[in-house]
Amino acid sequence: MVFANPRKWLKWLPLAEWWYNTNYHSSLQTTPFQALYGFPPTQVPMGSLPHSTHTIVGANLAQRQHMLLNLKENLVQAQARMKFYADKNRFERVLEVGDWVYLKLQPYRQSSIAVRRNLKLSARFYGPYIELPATS
Repeated sequence: MVFANPRKWLKWLPLAEWWYNTNYHSSLQTTPFQALYGFPPTQVPMGSLPHSTHTIVGANLAQRQHMLLNLKENLVQAQARMKFYADKNRFERVLEVGDWVYLKLQPYRQSSIAVRRNLKLSARFYGPYIELPATS
């Protein structure tokens, strides 16, 4: 959107901010607007465009509707791109009883291991340990 119309992006920035702040965020379990102010944001209906006798008003509404669709597409693409790169380094680990594993311990939280003088140079992983079946 910015690269398509570099001189008009400043005009549409408040609309992009409004759209972002009034959409549901799964991490917040609400919209950012409602999280900040405590009540749901007022919604502007964006269904069909109202008919206007003035051509300038109609053109502005049509341009606004087009920009909202463009914003939604760009944000969905950005989300997909971020998800792709986040999932790129992840993989499913399947461990079975009897497998040897290394443990990643945090010496500043766990007192069961000796605290080194320099935490930066201490070992990151401890082990190898064998995974034992759970006792009930």
